[in-house]
Formats: sequence, C-alpha cells, structure tokens
Amino acid sequence: MHRFKFRPSAPPRRVASALAAVSVLVPVGALAHGDDHPLPVRLTIEAPDSGYFKGLTTTTGWSLVLRIEAPRAVAVVEAPEEPTQPIGRREAIVLTDPDGCIDMRHFPITRAGIPYQDCNGPDETFLEFTSERFDTFDLPDAQTGNFQVREKLIDDPFVPGRLLNKPYLRTTAGGIAAVPRPQTGGNLLDGFGYGPDDDLVGLVVMANLGAARVFDERFDRTLGPVIRNMAGFVTTVSQELRSRRGGPALLAAMHVVGGMFEPIALFDLDVDAPGVDFLRRLESGPVESFNFLGSPQKDDDILRELLSTYGPYDLDLRAVIVEGIAPTFIRDLNGDGRYTLRDLEAMGYKPQSNEARLRLTIDFDALVTETISGRTCPPPSLLYRDLDGNGRDGAINCSGSGGAVRVRPVPR
Repeated sequence: MHRFKFRPSAPPRRVASALAAVSVLVPVGALAHGDDHPLPVRLTIEAPDSGYFKGLTTTTGWSLVLRIEAPRAVAVVEAPEEPTQPIGRREAIVLTDPDGCIDMRHFPITRAGIPYQDCNGPDETFLEFTSERFDTFDLPDAQTGNFQVREKLIDDPFVPGRLLNKPYLRTTAGGIAAVPRPQTGGNLLDGFGYGPDDDLVGLVVMANLGAARVFDERFDRTLGPVIRNMAGFVTTVSQELRSRRGGPALLAAMHVVGGMFEPIALFDLDVDAPGVDFLRRLESGPVESFNFLGSPQKDDDILRELLSTYGPYDLDLRAVIVEGIAPTFIRDLNGDGRYTLRDLEAMGYKPQSNEARLRLTIDFDALVTETISGRTCPPPSLLYRDLDGNGRDGAINCSGSGGAVRVRPVPR
C-alpha cells in the first residue's frame, strides 16, 4: 500500500491501488525564502575551501564535497530495482510535476508503466540518485544505484584507436599496461571508476588533467580533445528531505586518492645524449631535456629534482548535473581548450544545474627520508618510460612507502 504525506495546503488526491513496492516520501512545499535560480538544481562545491590562496599541500587525502539542492522540488520517491539480486533500490527527486499528480511510471526504467498515483500519464522531470554509504574499488556493490550505469564503470579492455574509459600506455618493454592510478576494480561491479556515477547518474565532473585526459598508448591525443567523466569516483551520497532553501538536498563526496587529479609525467633517467641527465614528457607534450640542479646522492634527491620540474601545479575542476544519464566522455566542441557546461549542451545534454567550479594550486609532498627498504616511491602519476629509444628508462624501483617520512608545510 502506498503511503503519502502531503503539504497541508494541498487537498488529498486519489491514490492508486498497491501496484508496486514503491513509496512516495514527502512532497515538499514551495521555496520558503524565494529563489530566482534559473535551473531546478543548485550545485555548490562545499569542500575543499581553498580561500584566496587556492592551495593544498598534498595531492591526496582530501575530499571533493558537492551540495545539490532542489528548492522547488515536489517529492522524493524510491523504487525497487528488480534485476539486481537481492533486489536493490533507486531514488529520485521529482523536480517538476505540471499536473500535480505524481505518476513517475517512467522511473525506474526497468519497471516503466506502473504509476505511483492514479494519473493520466507521466509529465515529471526528476534527478535520479541512490543513497550510498561507501563505494570504492574491489568492493562489490550489486544492490545500490543504477545497475545499467554501474556496468559502464567496468574497465574497458585495451583496443587501439578506440575511446576507452580506462587509460593505457605502452611500457618500456613494449607491452601495454593500464595507468596504475587512480585504482579501479577491473571487471568487478563495484560502482567505482571512470564515467557517470551509478548513485548520481546525472553528475559530470570535468578536469583536463592526468588520467581524466584521453590519450592513446603512445601518450598522444590522437582521438582529439576529449576527457573522461570523473563522477564515477564519488564514494558516498546522502540526502536531506528539506533544506534551508525549502526543498530536498543531496550531499555527494569523493575521497581523492592517488593519481585522481594529478598530471601524468613520463621520465627517462637512462639517457644516451651527452650533457643530458634525464628526459621528461608531461601531459602528452613534447619530450624535454633536463639537467640536475645539484648532485643527487640518493633516490630521494633524484625524486625531488623530477617533481620540481612540474610541481606545484594548477587544478581547474568543474561539475554539472545533466538530465538523464551523464556521458562517459566530454569533448571540447567549441574548441576553446576548456571543458564546460557549454560543451555538454553542444553534445545534446540538458543541464539541470549550474556549473560549479573549483581552482586549486596543488603541490607534492616533501620527502624527508627514504622508505625502510631504501627505495623511494614516487607519486602514482610519475611513470618511467624509454623516451630516447635506447630500450632503457632507469626506473627507480619502489618496494613500498610505509616507512617514508613526509612533511606537509602549511602554506602562508
């Protein structure tokens, strides 16, 4: 049997008989304090709060926290997800309901045709989500979220010349290997990886940096200016039925792990050219020659020299909610060198929210000692490759970082 709670000013509506195991929670009243926001969803980045400095002292360990408010929404609904075993669930915020009768037979898509109320037909627009405690790689997640989107987060196997949701690079030995970080679960249904998020299917997170960028196995951008949607790395989604703006709200958080928003740099420490200490190729750019500024005595010294050639660096991140399921890839269709809401519109996607933007200056950790094993571990985005064709890259082997001591000075 359906259960409803209506706003006091609304007369009771005729309720359909028990046709599906769904529940309409609470239709929410009109915006209490007024809101002239032109789109139905207001998106803000709550953390990190970079302030005027725009700086963090570490590439990992922080969270990207998004607040998603729908001030004029009329209801939150929940429905079972039949194909998952055991049966899972999916939820939605009903953004608009022109006829005042919540039909929603077009949600979820696998049980279309069953209305929530006795209506003439669906006319609602909605934002799909699922409350999620925790998503991460290698942790199976078969019950929460959109199962069809979850399947999109399985890593694509390497196929040359194809757009892939997983980046790959040729190794010095000539093989093909996935970019190691950020770590994903391979072919496991864990709801974690590159692409749209299974728990917040309309979210797009755009960053023209590191593994988000699309490049081929030679590190070239032969497939054009394209990036991957990083929303699939969201780890948790929670909801509020009524916020201070008068409607429901969601809070989505992404725990930023190694390699997620870091530039990828290829280094070659075994160079035949006289007068050159090492070669670097940064973010698919040209191969560049460098000399050590000092006389490195150990691995830590070498690593500091390598990192100093491209850190600190700037991160420019944008987030948008679109109607329906967000894309896995975003193209720079207007050719301005940025990835924005305008590119999503040019791709045919209808925005439900504004574009929220975060700009940070990020620096690498400063190592004080080597690991217990005596081998320094570089950031996961620093990779060793043969860049001069001699078949060697001089890689510094890393056997663990548990014994490393790091200093993160507070910027002033």
